[in-house]
Amino acid sequence: MLRKNLSDTQTRLLLILMIPVLFIILTVGFSSYYTSKDILQQELNEPQHQMLKINMNYIDEYLVESDKIAVKLALDHNINHFLTNPSPFSYQNMREIYGKLTTLTQNSSFIKSIYIYNIVKDSFVAIPQGYSSSSANFNDAKWTNVLEEFNEKSMIVKYRELPDGARHKGSNITLFRKVNVKGETKGIIAINLNQGELFSKLRSSDDPQSNSMQYILDQNNSILHMTRNHTFDADTVQFVNEEVSKGNLTNITYNDKILLANQIKSEFTGWKYISVVSQESILAKSKTIRNVVFIVSLVALIIGGIAIFFIHSVELRPIRRLKKLFFVDDNQHYRRDLLHLENIVDDLVSDHAQLSRLIQKMKVEAKSKFLYDMYIGKLVNSSEQKEKWQTYFGEWKSDQIQLLVVSIDNYPAWKESVTANYRAVVKSGMINILTEVLSTHYEVEAVDIGKDKMMVIIQQLEEKVQLENHLKIALSNIDNILGFSVSIGLHQTGVKVQDLKNKMNEAEEALQYRLFDGYRNIYTKVPKEEDKDTKNIELMDQIVSSMTMENPMQAIENVSKLFQLIKNSRISPKLSFYFIEQVRKVIFSNANNMNPSTYYSYEEILTMNLEDIYKLFQDRISERIENIKKLNDTKRYVQCRKMIQYMNDHLGEPIGIPEIAESVQVSVSLASQWFKDEMDETIYGYFTRLRMEKAQELLTKTDKKIADIASEVGYQHENSFIRKFREYKEMTPGKYRKLNKVLEHPDENIRGGD
Repeated sequence: MLRKNLSDTQTRLLLILMIPVLFIILTVGFSSYYTSKDILQQELNEPQHQMLKINMNYIDEYLVESDKIAVKLALDHNINHFLTNPSPFSYQNMREIYGKLTTLTQNSSFIKSIYIYNIVKDSFVAIPQGYSSSSANFNDAKWTNVLEEFNEKSMIVKYRELPDGARHKGSNITLFRKVNVKGETKGIIAINLNQGELFSKLRSSDDPQSNSMQYILDQNNSILHMTRNHTFDADTVQFVNEEVSKGNLTNITYNDKILLANQIKSEFTGWKYISVVSQESILAKSKTIRNVVFIVSLVALIIGGIAIFFIHSVELRPIRRLKKLFFVDDNQHYRRDLLHLENIVDDLVSDHAQLSRLIQKMKVEAKSKFLYDMYIGKLVNSSEQKEKWQTYFGEWKSDQIQLLVVSIDNYPAWKESVTANYRAVVKSGMINILTEVLSTHYEVEAVDIGKDKMMVIIQQLEEKVQLENHLKIALSNIDNILGFSVSIGLHQTGVKVQDLKNKMNEAEEALQYRLFDGYRNIYTKVPKEEDKDTKNIELMDQIVSSMTMENPMQAIENVSKLFQLIKNSRISPKLSFYFIEQVRKVIFSNANNMNPSTYYSYEEILTMNLEDIYKLFQDRISERIENIKKLNDTKRYVQCRKMIQYMNDHLGEPIGIPEIAESVQVSVSLASQWFKDEMDETIYGYFTRLRMEKAQELLTKTDKKIADIASEVGYQHENSFIRKFREYKEMTPGKYRKLNKVLEHPDENIRGGD
């Protein structure tokens, strides 16, 4: 039986390991008495180091928390107003700042007071001193030259001497952080720390027999704080400090005392934490330590032996089973050792890790696709919605979702200022800022739903959190950091999964109020109202119906009247955009031949306010007037106008390019060349567009059959007309009639469904 066990590789390995382990343990036990000094130096060094590290981390946590408070104050709106506003003293602003500073100091045990210094105005806001218009009136203002010490840093912590009269308000340990606004330093925030609380964990034993102490050195090797001790005098401390500064941490002998020192440096403050302990009393007990080490070694050896055999018999059982899974032949040597088992398992683990990362990435993409499918109405089955929601958002509460749509203001202007290959990066930065602000209190998930828009769903993690306040901070950060503004359509109340699509639409409708109220705002859902200003609506309808680019001067006048009516009547954004869209279609009627950089789609117009849209339309019509002035002076343009008139007079006849050229008595090739040069469009394309525009009018304003309309616009076969109409509008005539005929009666449309 023993021979069989010894034939096993694992058993032999364990026995081989136990023999040197036994020898090492016995050697350590018997030699501990003679080598106790070296052992103590090594063994005491680690606890000292750990204790110093714990104390340092404790103090650094206070300082990091204080720095976070300083950063929060640096981003505060009221403080930025105090530092940057050129206007005189604002009592309301000072009261807001003083209230915030009071709250911070009262709720923090380690903050004694807070100063905010305006560098430009040389003024202070402080707790508890209040407001001081000049450093001459502030009794603790000598520290203001600390600005010269920042260099490339944004924050420093240092020891400073306090003037008389400021000791009960200030502190010897102060954290300074400079406040930059648009790359320029405007102020300094000084947080005076409570030294008693800050150094409360740094203390030595109260036992009079204790021969240890701890102290802290600042960046200039000056002692900031020292624990109370019973045996170390000032000369000893000075000597130890000199030795430590040279790098000597062991075998420090002073007045026949052997001292062991340890040092650790804080990356955050640059302070050095030093611990000193005397080895004298500990070495006297080295014999007891030897006996204890010997006994513990034997016990550890016995327990280790039991553990080894237990591991071999029980814990290694799965490995033996795993080996059987990889048997490839009957070779006994291979069966016993299976040297490549580790490589195979390593490959399996690596494949599993890679697969996990891939699944995680796919899950993120699937989340975005699920929300996008909901937005575009592709996912309408309620059971499928719930199933996918549970898969991707199982940890969310399905009936407590809040939804917002983030849109870039004046997207056409933004598009011109940002190159195409950089736009996705900028939008990612926008959503990162928004997510960073909200993630402290909300679960956040965002998806891109258009050129200018991002949809964000959130779920509150904490009660009594004002969402709009966080969104205002995000809007301000986006404007300051990225240099452009966005507006937000918000649906505040809880949304159920099955209502997500409808609430997305409502958030977008709320966002349309940007037309009147401008940019950088948060728009919430408003109650539905009917547009009752029927008189002005009728005037707008008349203006839109008479709108044409054939007379640009009249078009400018009509646009001016329309926008004035929209502004004064304050009709709903939905109806306003309806009228604006009709005008846009007329102004950009030759979009197919227009430079893409000067063409504005309806979706882009939705991102602009009333003033910017009006200016855009004016500029476009003025451009048209200039072009007409140039074209009217040419003979070819006159001939082209005659050809256009001939086309309008013969829309219902089966004529072609030869007949059109004959109407101005020139050849087909010459007529085609003139028309292309002057109108930037072929004769055939222009004639087809006239026919299609006439067909659109008949489809929306009459109930004539499709076949009759085809004949009326010059198509002898209904199928030819349908095919050409689909090429022109990307839909059949029947579908176009169904979608657009209702727009010819806006009053009824609004009363029935707005």
